Amino acid sequence: MSSITETIRSATPESTGKKDLRAEKANAASSEGAATDISSPEAQVDQVALSEAVMSTIEDAKFDAAKVEALRLAIMEGNYPLDAQRIAENMLDLERMINS
Repeated sequence: MSSITETIRSATPESTGKKDLRAEKANAASSEGAATDISSPEAQVDQVALSEAVMSTIEDAKFDAAKVEALRLAIMEGNYPLDAQRIAENMLDLERMINS
């Protein structure tokens, strides 16, 4: 049984022969950024400060690897039940929230 990491790695563009445009853009941006003088006023560093509530939620989060693996296998084997009616209703609810 393969892990989620192995599954993700097997689906990466390198293994499928597809180009990864995101990686190319990141490489281009980093090479352009390397030419930028860090001491210049244009060089900025973004920072994010998380609230204590968010930090405690992250620390208290539980990850059930067995459940995730069971779901992954069910999806891969085509045994994961999907309710088209429920999916459509949820999409409509989301659309209504966005438009209101």
